[in-house]
Amino acid sequence: MAKEELLARLRAVILGESRVEEVEDAARVIVDAGVDLNAAIDVATEAIRAVGDRFEAGDIYLPELMIAGRKMERCMAVLRPHIEAGQGRQSRGRIVIGTVSGDIHDIGKNLVANMIAVRGFEITDLGVNVPPLTFVSAARDGGATIIALSSLMTTSLPYQQEVIEVLKEMGLRDKFYVIVGGGPVTAEFAKGIGADGWAENAASAARLCEILMTSREKPPVVKTVIV
Repeated sequence: MAKEELLARLRAVILGESRVEEVEDAARVIVDAGVDLNAAIDVATEAIRAVGDRFEAGDIYLPELMIAGRKMERCMAVLRPHIEAGQGRQSRGRIVIGTVSGDIHDIGKNLVANMIAVRGFEITDLGVNVPPLTFVSAARDGGATIIALSSLMTTSLPYQQEVIEVLKEMGLRDKFYVIVGGGPVTAEFAKGIGADGWAENAASAARLCEILMTSREKPPVVKTVIV
């Protein structure tokens, strides 16, 4: 099968109703055929962005978006070791994301993680009920640029601020952008705790990350970015 056909197949299985296993198989065939993996990632990224655009337009629903996100993860799991072995390709940046202490809700967090991933960022998902120090340690040790904090319960909101306070106490506040979100989290709250950004929804969160990553302003930003 020609290179173009292999890449077209990868795009089709990500965009369509194919199973996750079929995405893995398409990725493996590309690796075995010696196709340029940068081209493969470009095709996969284009496909997953198209899925994100469909979601933003209301043409598909959350479950379809999340399935597409898993397809992308499995695709990258196949391609990544070979990229790291020598065909290098820089991501748009690394983001640590999680639901803060006292909160076990993950639907919103997962949705944001998927939307960010489809924009080409590397995601370290810490899960739910994550202590402030764990966020900071993961960001520091993993070379992240952005810490994304999710919260669905008002009782867990103080932990978003605590992450920022821990960064200050450790002298690391100027190393990471901190963005916050979740059902009860408002733009005013984000400004009040000194977060670098707040987004109205998952799609906006992805754009917020792009804005911050291309910003020439070091964290903490003077004015919280609202998207």
